[in-house]
Amino acid sequence: MSDLNVQPQTRSDARKKNKRRPIIAFALATLAVGGVGAALTSAAWTDNVFFSASADAATYNLLGSLTNNGTDWVESDSKNPVQLTVPATQFAKLLPGQSRTVSLYVKNDSNVSTTLVATPEWATGSTFVTAPTTAVTGPATLAPGATATFTLTVTAPANWDVANKGKTGTIIVTVNGTATS
Repeated sequence: MSDLNVQPQTRSDARKKNKRRPIIAFALATLAVGGVGAALTSAAWTDNVFFSASADAATYNLLGSLTNNGTDWVESDSKNPVQLTVPATQFAKLLPGQSRTVSLYVKNDSNVSTTLVATPEWATGSTFVTAPTTAVTGPATLAPGATATFTLTVTAPANWDVANKGKTGTIIVTVNGTATS
């Protein structure tokens, strides 16, 4: 004898299931169509908010001058040729142990601040056996529209080799600026 108490499915049970299927399918279809209708109805309730903002790029330009009169500003943005040339007499006839200086002026012709780095170098073609030392001092930052003074110092060593007699060279000072906020 079997422990299972299984009753055979009757025709009436199968008919009930078959009758429920179309009803369930209809109910699901009604829900789906109702959901789409609800979504279409809710789409009618929309709104927008718009924003506008102007933007522009900063202006940025450095100018140089050999005078502090406020009017002789020059672009001088190329090494070939340099447009701002210190008079040759300023560093002419250097002797051992001599040090000479000249002022160089920079204007921040921008609407943003700038950080500055000044670098002196001897141009190609210098005939010095031992070139005099060079140094440039000046501010590290410059506000929009402000001017600054840089000092170029050229110093011949006290024990400058006699082989430097009559030799020449050209110093190029680059003041490199980087725009900052």
